Amino acid sequence: MRKSKSSVLKNFAVFSSVFICIICIVLKIKDMTLDEGAEFLLYTAGIVAQKESAQPEIKQTQTEESTNQTHEFNMIEDGDIVPYHQIELPQNAAEPDPAKESLPVEEIKAQGGTLIDNFYVKDSTESGTNLAEELLNNPAIQIKADGSPEVLLYHTHTSEAYMDQFTGFYYTDFSTRTQNQDMNVVSVGESIKAELEKAGIGVIHDTSVNDLSFNGSYARSWEVLQNNLAANSGIQVTIDIHRDSMTTEAGVKYKPTAEIGGRKAAQVMILAGCDANGDWGDFPDWLDNLHLALRFQQKAMQKYPDLMRPLLFSNSKYNMNATKGSMLIEVGTEVNTMVEAEYSGSLIGEVLAELLLDSKV
Repeated sequence: MRKSKSSVLKNFAVFSSVFICIICIVLKIKDMTLDEGAEFLLYTAGIVAQKESAQPEIKQTQTEESTNQTHEFNMIEDGDIVPYHQIELPQNAAEPDPAKESLPVEEIKAQGGTLIDNFYVKDSTESGTNLAEELLNNPAIQIKADGSPEVLLYHTHTSEAYMDQFTGFYYTDFSTRTQNQDMNVVSVGESIKAELEKAGIGVIHDTSVNDLSFNGSYARSWEVLQNNLAANSGIQVTIDIHRDSMTTEAGVKYKPTAEIGGRKAAQVMILAGCDANGDWGDFPDWLDNLHLALRFQQKAMQKYPDLMRPLLFSNSKYNMNATKGSMLIEVGTEVNTMVEAEYSGSLIGEVLAELLLDSKV
């Protein structure tokens, strides 16, 4: 009888251990699903071939989001920046609170790359693409400008924020993300939209928040894209509006700035994706996107030479396989002011409207 009781206790202990392991596994999967989004389950099931975090990254430096960031610009080198203090743009006179940790913000003008026509390109693809020849090709779009939706603006990283003023420093605990859409990239999108609509071009600005969980934000914005394209068959151009981040190893944050019409504007960078080797497998129209990006950069440099940073041409996709007129735009960094970023949005919209009307049928 004693031996039987011992056996029962041993079996109960084994059963309890197995049960606890199962609970741990279930909780782990739950946490990973919440963290990674629905695509994690699809990935583990073999439905999604490649996770978003396996794509090349775009952010320049370590930020609160960079461990799973989805972008990677070429690191800015010493020759790629011009300090704006030499140009003496005005700034607010302020001193940081000595009780709070702060570090400098430096205004710069980003430059560098290879000269193509009147602008510069940083080509990291090693694809051998002749950018000067591709510039000669018209974008694969024909705008009607009849007021029907032909342009979609959206935000994969909807909560990317800006500062309310420039003081020459930042507090190390300040937040670079906000759900206040008057202080993030959504407001930039509104400025672009206003200029396009002024030119008679129909625009949808989808302000869905896709980055409450940073991982999986591109999967969520892809769904936003597809829903809008399904509901509006006339959409030809889709633009994902972001803002960048640049921080040196010493903690200095760069603020890419231009002076246009006597006002400060946040410098703008266009990302053009590439799939020359067919590695992505579902991005056959990348050259069409490149043609649009090159023409946009060319026209922007004609109108506002200091507005644009060098165009980044990289082996990346970032949902630009949605249309033949897809672009990703980075407007300033988190230490540009909201006013500067909104002004840049208006300039982007003006340039884009002229470019699209050039293709009017």
